[in-house]
Amino acid sequence: MGKPDPNASDWSDLDLLTVDEATERLDAEIAALTGELDALAGPERDAANRRLDLLVTARDRAAAGPRRPLYDATPERPAHVPAELVRDVDHVFGPDFLVDPFAAYRELRDRRVWWSPRHGGYWILTRAEDIRGAYQQPDLFSSASTGIPAHVQRKEKLYPLELDPPAHTAYRRVIAPLFAPKAVTARTAAIDATCAALVDEIAPRGRAEFLADFAEPFPTRIFTNILGLPVDEAPKFVAWNNKLLHSQDQPERRREAGIEINGYLRELIEARRAEPRDDVVSALLASEVDGRPIENDEIQNLCFLLFIAGLDTVTAALSWSFRFLALHPEHRRQIVDDPALIPSAVEELLRVHSFVNPARTVTRDAEFAGVQLREGDRVLLATALVAQDPDEFADEATVRFDRDANRHLAFGAGPHRCAGSHLARDELATALTLWHRQIPDYEIAAGETVTMHAGGVFGLDRLPLVWSA
Repeated sequence: MGKPDPNASDWSDLDLLTVDEATERLDAEIAALTGELDALAGPERDAANRRLDLLVTARDRAAAGPRRPLYDATPERPAHVPAELVRDVDHVFGPDFLVDPFAAYRELRDRRVWWSPRHGGYWILTRAEDIRGAYQQPDLFSSASTGIPAHVQRKEKLYPLELDPPAHTAYRRVIAPLFAPKAVTARTAAIDATCAALVDEIAPRGRAEFLADFAEPFPTRIFTNILGLPVDEAPKFVAWNNKLLHSQDQPERRREAGIEINGYLRELIEARRAEPRDDVVSALLASEVDGRPIENDEIQNLCFLLFIAGLDTVTAALSWSFRFLALHPEHRRQIVDDPALIPSAVEELLRVHSFVNPARTVTRDAEFAGVQLREGDRVLLATALVAQDPDEFADEATVRFDRDANRHLAFGAGPHRCAGSHLARDELATALTLWHRQIPDYEIAAGETVTMHAGGVFGLDRLPLVWSA
């Protein structure tokens, strides 16, 4: 993993280390932190253990270099794929995507569409118009399998994510009211209090591992609150989230996490059926689908989706946003001096760091984006490529907190557009407001290592920040 070109994009100037440098630095940090554990107790020891787990994961990934899973079969080019459209792109394990995934996508913009032989073969649309069009045509682009490579194998589909209309519509109607603006407004006080408590704890330290100390616990505590669970359950969900979603090269580890999560959810559903509360699970138990009561396994399925969709994405959005602000004090100063800019800053940070990479499966032979698609073809709908389209955004490579008509697709489009977008926006705006009220100036710690992961959701593994306390 070499160092990135600092001129690759306007927001990718973080000087990452080589594999050997990163491994050596992380080994030193692991040894130092291990030596400190015996002197710690209570929450400080728990936080140190979480950071140690994260450091070990980052070290193992760095030492492995470019990661390739066992199931990454490379097929021959199908007859309907023109030879000139074949390009060896791997948005999951490619070293270019592990250095700067957004710059890696930018390199693909010289053609309207590509076909990659990785992960069984898949098309990559690069134009905003085509990507938006695919999202809005579920009859041609099915959501039956939304990941490349496929997610942990499950006996049933994730409702409603992996259903197409009209089946999708019935379940969407069940969860949509739970995350509508009115419902989010009712949770504003809890979101503010959760965020404020974390910032109050972090600010006096003068440093933080941003993911472990803030970007992971903040949305996870909100999620446990939504489920009606005590806040001390949050670390358990953080651990499950990392095992399930950040172990693409360890299928058995992901499968174990899925089993543990579902076992927990089954017990929770039975408890709420016996004793309802004012929470999402109880609301789902009182819901109906197509005029019939919703069943336990359907509720479990919906809660599992809320878990994987609501935690990792907000953590990723926070980490990319604060990385950018740590590297660009002029932008940070804008929102410190004028907090009224924060809502539009949230939209622009979501645009330039559109990190979600859903996939679709073609349902029938058809011509689309100037190529012939065949039934069963996989298609990647990268939201970052929409953000980078100059036909969609003027000055698309410039980060502008005053941008008008910001039609980014960070939350997707069409019938499967993210139902939790209102909650996510509220969490992001709250984080930017309350953090910068107490910690207006900060930077990435000198000599520390920042590592990234790619795949279905681009994110950071760690982000060490420092400031004057």
